[in-house]
Amino acid sequence: MIKTKLATAMLTFGLLSAPSLALEPLPDRARVQHMNTDLLLPDGSTLNVDVSFDCGSDYQNTAVMVMSDSGAKLIAAAYTHLYGEAAGQAVMDTWQTKQNASDPRKPTYLFILAPREQDINWKPNKANKLNNLLSRVSISETNSLDQASETKPQIPVVLAGCGVRDHNSQASH
Repeated sequence: MIKTKLATAMLTFGLLSAPSLALEPLPDRARVQHMNTDLLLPDGSTLNVDVSFDCGSDYQNTAVMVMSDSGAKLIAAAYTHLYGEAAGQAVMDTWQTKQNASDPRKPTYLFILAPREQDINWKPNKANKLNNLLSRVSISETNSLDQASETKPQIPVVLAGCGVRDHNSQASH
């Protein structure tokens, strides 16, 4: 009886329901909310990692996940087309560079973060090449290079992941 009343009260106050900040379903497609994967490390061992795409996580605005050299080149080409050569080079630099000198390996993947509602003009436009902010972001640090510009496009963030041994210490940054 007490458990029933407690559960009823918790449901009434929303404590057992999905949090208001959780991902919302879309009317016409599924959304990735959580991913569990085994990474094959350079020494042949595996590392199991969980990635939450729900609100509040570092990955909640993931638009693209890159897992190969060809994927990094494809995104670099897109960034070059949309935001200029320096933006494309920043993608490749993030893919080719350890987040920290002491890291055991380069990033396993890149996340391209852009809110679902962000409008990206993918059609040819000279103004797209005039970018004002170029971001190279890793889980542990952000470096920005300001450039003069007539327009101020919001460049999706490139987030490098899984190049460090201890994933949990980086997740809070």
